[in-house]
Amino acid sequence: MLRDKPLSHLILILFTGMMGANIIGEALRNILHFIAGEDTIVERALLHYVKYPIGPHDINLGILSVSFGLELHFNVITLLGILIGWYYFRYSY
Repeated sequence: MLRDKPLSHLILILFTGMMGANIIGEALRNILHFIAGEDTIVERALLHYVKYPIGPHDINLGILSVSFGLELHFNVITLLGILIGWYYFRYSY
């Protein structure tokens, strides 16, 4: 079953699940700040994220200089999105 599915689909589905979960997590954070204020126990338990910065990287091409960086945020909601994406990949098609 898993051998028939390409790895690129798994990566795309997991990435989409992770991005969707991060969007939902940030929306929940904003709603929670509106209802209960900042630094609640729910926010610390579910929405506190760990940052993994990658970069910044500088590319100097003489007449053009480009700088880019990437920062990944992981929390419990992100992990839930990855698990839902894995379940979708495993059992949906």
